[in-house]
Amino acid sequence: MFSQSIVNAIGDAATKAGIEPAALLALVEVETSGSPFEQDGRTPAFLYERHIAWRMAAKVSKALQSTFARAGLAIPKWQKSTQYKDQGTSAKRLALIARARAIDAEVANQSASWGLGQTMGFLYAELGYASACDMVEHLSGNVGAQIECMVRELRNKHLIDALNAHEWARVARSYNGPSYAANRYDVRMADAYKRWQRKLAGGGVATAPEMPAAEVRALQAKLRALGYASVGNPDGRFGTKTVGALSQFQAHEGLPVTGKYDEATRAAMRTAEPIEVPRERAQATATDLKEAGSKTIKAADKGSLFAWAKGLIGTLLAGGGLAEKSGWLESAQDAVDKAHQAKGIWDSFVDLVHPLLAGPTPIVVGVLLIASSVAAYCIFRQVKAYRVADHNSGAHAGPIKSEV
Repeated sequence: MFSQSIVNAIGDAATKAGIEPAALLALVEVETSGSPFEQDGRTPAFLYERHIAWRMAAKVSKALQSTFARAGLAIPKWQKSTQYKDQGTSAKRLALIARARAIDAEVANQSASWGLGQTMGFLYAELGYASACDMVEHLSGNVGAQIECMVRELRNKHLIDALNAHEWARVARSYNGPSYAANRYDVRMADAYKRWQRKLAGGGVATAPEMPAAEVRALQAKLRALGYASVGNPDGRFGTKTVGALSQFQAHEGLPVTGKYDEATRAAMRTAEPIEVPRERAQATATDLKEAGSKTIKAADKGSLFAWAKGLIGTLLAGGGLAEKSGWLESAQDAVDKAHQAKGIWDSFVDLVHPLLAGPTPIVVGVLLIASSVAAYCIFRQVKAYRVADHNSGAHAGPIKSEV
């Protein structure tokens, strides 16, 4: 979420560059949501691009390209499944860039997008930097430098007029690449622009307080402890979830609902008691959650069904093996003619699975399958129980209808 100082800095820079402030704020919102740094408070917010690393490393040498590839840090083409698989948190991103820099710092920095405007490192030369390392160092811990770098890129790509004319598709195509539509960059910018227009016109821009990440995490943990689970997991970012949970707290405590962590809210929080969980939530069952679309419950049910099927196969294997060893099928042939047919079916089944058994007797395999199916069934049952308990206690945010 944008802090007031960042809103002011972007607005001032936009005015000086002849850009409509709401349009530039919309671009920044889509790129970074107004968060300029990683969790260390210095490294510019970034996203590492493996397919770019493939190209940048190749410009140095094939050997370097192979080194990046072997380390899992370079791929020939953009792939959604692997591109950002280990960049879900700031800690993971910082660990990844450290690995890449250990191989070649310049290639690593060229291969990521940096700062509020997510400017690609390989653009360093056209933006007036001696190297990608020089560019990243200049942006580190410096919000003003990040905004300046973004404006330079917009100017170099001749996008200022398009931004002011609200030609979002043109801006997205040049700024984000030809695949911009897949991520709806143009649609998201248009939507963000409308909101920023209203916020700036009304003078009521909701901004994050200037609080250290550790203090924000403590606030989020306190809100969770008081029962305001919609705050989500403590991440040190004063975003919309934190504003929402704080607003809920203020409404419950009879305070002015501002979403701001002011002195009155601080004082109330020191003496506040946890809220009671609503009856509807406290009494919800696994069926209620499943009907509401809970993916956890649905997955557990599917797992239980698979465990049951595995147990059935194990029962057939073990039962058939015992029947064959005891000879009761042959004895029963005199009494029940269909028993012969049953043994024939069993023999056919054994012939079918025999290549898979490769040694173990059907009885042993069957018993193992039964045991593993019982264990799996118990695990999935426990998963459902934990999920229901989590919901009943209020630890999982959101009403039943929205929980998945």
